[in-house]
Amino acid sequence: MAVEWSARGIALGLAGAVLGVLVGLVGLQAGMLAGALLLGVRVHRVVIGFGPRLFEWGSAARPVVLRAVPLLLSVSVGPWRAPVRPRMWGAALCSALGGAVAAGVAVGSAVQTDQAVAHGVAITSCLVVAYALVPRKTASSTSTGWLLFRLHKLSGREVRQLEAAPLTGQAVDAARNGDLVTAERMALRLAKLYPDLRTAIAARIVVLEAQGRYVEAMVLAVKLASQLDQEPHEAAVSFAALAGLACTTVEAGQLDSELGLSTASTALSNAETLGYPSHKLNGCRALLALLRGNLDRAISLARLAAGAGDDVLGRADDLATLARAHMAAGDNRAARAIIGEAEKLVPWWPRVASTRSRLEVC
Repeated sequence: MAVEWSARGIALGLAGAVLGVLVGLVGLQAGMLAGALLLGVRVHRVVIGFGPRLFEWGSAARPVVLRAVPLLLSVSVGPWRAPVRPRMWGAALCSALGGAVAAGVAVGSAVQTDQAVAHGVAITSCLVVAYALVPRKTASSTSTGWLLFRLHKLSGREVRQLEAAPLTGQAVDAARNGDLVTAERMALRLAKLYPDLRTAIAARIVVLEAQGRYVEAMVLAVKLASQLDQEPHEAAVSFAALAGLACTTVEAGQLDSELGLSTASTALSNAETLGYPSHKLNGCRALLALLRGNLDRAISLARLAAGAGDDVLGRADDLATLARAHMAAGDNRAARAIIGEAEKLVPWWPRVASTRSRLEVC
């Protein structure tokens, strides 16, 4: 509106502004992906587009997902090989450069063409890149700017978490790929070397959950949520994990129902209050509704969670919840079809395998 004066120009400029947001985001994410691959940073998953899921490649540890509208690129990365900090900083620099290149091309196009759409693209792509360079860290994301301007200032516990990253990554990857022998070995090393480090505890929880040892995982989750030195965004993640584990432990008959469901409800509330994305809690809410006998709500929430999630284990877990909700509603045919989808992802996952076993005797 500041650049264009006519109604038509403003409308075209606003359309370009939407496109500019996509251009800036894709530039940043493409740069991050390139930097991660070049510098040995761990790529957790790559999601192309938004909308319904079409295809998926890769392993449970590193899925690549294609969605119906391929206009966005989303890359999730984390520390992997030593030295960790220089590699992560370099990947963030590549992200900033990718965003700057995308914004620069948009500005050049606007100067050359002098069209309203190009003006919109240029303005918003520059704003998106500038916003990404603002240092901030939340329960679900870390900005490029935080990695560039805050990573080198870390000390104490945060440095130890980065030092432990190669081992924690190996443990989590082994658990996600079903190599439970290796995962157990790595978890024992973590318990010995980093008994109170939150990232090491989180990795041990993943391994225990993959083994179906929910009570032990629950004990660690309570320990994690009770740490007094964690930041609010870290506490949000801790409470989200505790809520999910409390429900799973109750479902497995390893925890008193009243105590477990009360713990899950409180932890859910705490996680959301501390900034954990509400939509990422739908899977836990679905299981909580199932355990309380609210089948319609459980089916609705589990379907939403399975459709929105890109983490393979999380999606398989949500599908298991959906299948169990259909079983409880008396629709075993639908339950068999749904658990078949989960088995294509991770057939060995405890909740998936136990759901299939229950269906075989129905």
